[in-house]
Amino acid sequence: MTIQELCDRLSQFPPDTPVVVRGYEGGFNDVLKVEAVEIQLNVNAEHWYYGAHSKPDILSEAIADVPLTKVIYLHSDNHLAEQ
Repeated sequence: MTIQELCDRLSQFPPDTPVVVRGYEGGFNDVLKVEAVEIQLNVNAEHWYYGAHSKPDILSEAIADVPLTKVIYLHSDNHLAEQ
């Protein structure tokens, strides 16, 4: 989904409608932060329990033939939801 597609969909709702994301194992959390990050698309096909995309960091190395793509990441946090 692109920013334009998201804006088009969101514009159909009242502007004071809350936005949430799925919680870690269930439930829902508030969106706490919006951040531009660079990730590699479709690199986690082997493991169903990972999201399809990955951000190269100390836990996962970049895959040489997959370019970085700039995306918008909507942050949430289960620990903050518990407070």
